[in-house]
Amino acid sequence: MTFTTTATAPNNTVVAARDDCASTLRFNWSRTGNLCNGGTLFFYVTTGTCGSQPAATDLQLDAITGNTTTTGVLNFTVANVLAKLATPTTCDSQTTEVTFKLCASTPTISDSINLTCSSTYSSVGAPAYQVNYDPEAPDAPSVGGIIARDSALSVQVDGVEADSTVIVELNALLTAGTDDAGTGEVTEGPTLSFRKASGEGNVVADGLINGVTYRVRARVQDEAGNVSDQSAAAEGTPVKSNGLFDAYKNAEGKETGGCATTTTGGGLAGGALLAVLGIWLSSRRKVS
Repeated sequence: MTFTTTATAPNNTVVAARDDCASTLRFNWSRTGNLCNGGTLFFYVTTGTCGSQPAATDLQLDAITGNTTTTGVLNFTVANVLAKLATPTTCDSQTTEVTFKLCASTPTISDSINLTCSSTYSSVGAPAYQVNYDPEAPDAPSVGGIIARDSALSVQVDGVEADSTVIVELNALLTAGTDDAGTGEVTEGPTLSFRKASGEGNVVADGLINGVTYRVRARVQDEAGNVSDQSAAAEGTPVKSNGLFDAYKNAEGKETGGCATTTTGGGLAGGALLAVLGIWLSSRRKVS
């Protein structure tokens, strides 16, 4: 007996989120060899173990007798399985993860010549498929830091579990009109979204406008596809990377002036020069 599926199933495990609870899962099966005389090949889904007749709390999918039918298709939903549990639940009321298996079992043959059935059942499905229903969204992450880059922001996102996808969402802050005090209503522009697998470093949001402040939030999408709530908002502003000389001039330095220790005469104070160097190196530093 062999099972196959078109679903994405690393290690023969299908992961379903709450949004997939009522979606149909499709498995194909094929078999070789003969059943024992009068024996039945059962297909069912269980939260227990395979290798017996289907129990009252298992979802029976099909029952084949005789040796004519050698292939078939099995369809079911997570909602079907939940309704058969000892304490039936629904897609909405099931709030914790549940795992179940796709099984095929039939009586073993006690007499290989006469194909006589024994009273013992055996699991015959291979490979064994497992379905993990995960209705729980991950906890909201936090924005651990934002590094300004040229036309980009490098965003550190903390509190992310393994095998997840980090989603960073940005909105440009726009000022509409001004009042007597010179201020106006600040609104958020369209949402820009950037993704990266967890464990691969910061999320770099590029293609941004230098000098524009962006409101930054993060989400996490787990392996099942559940998406967390947004993190608390943070803000960052991309800055043009001019190079050391332009940074020097922007800090009120002059084109000439040597190595003076004060700003008098066109030089740049030592502390300010160190600050300029820090800004330039930070803007030039490669951020993963």
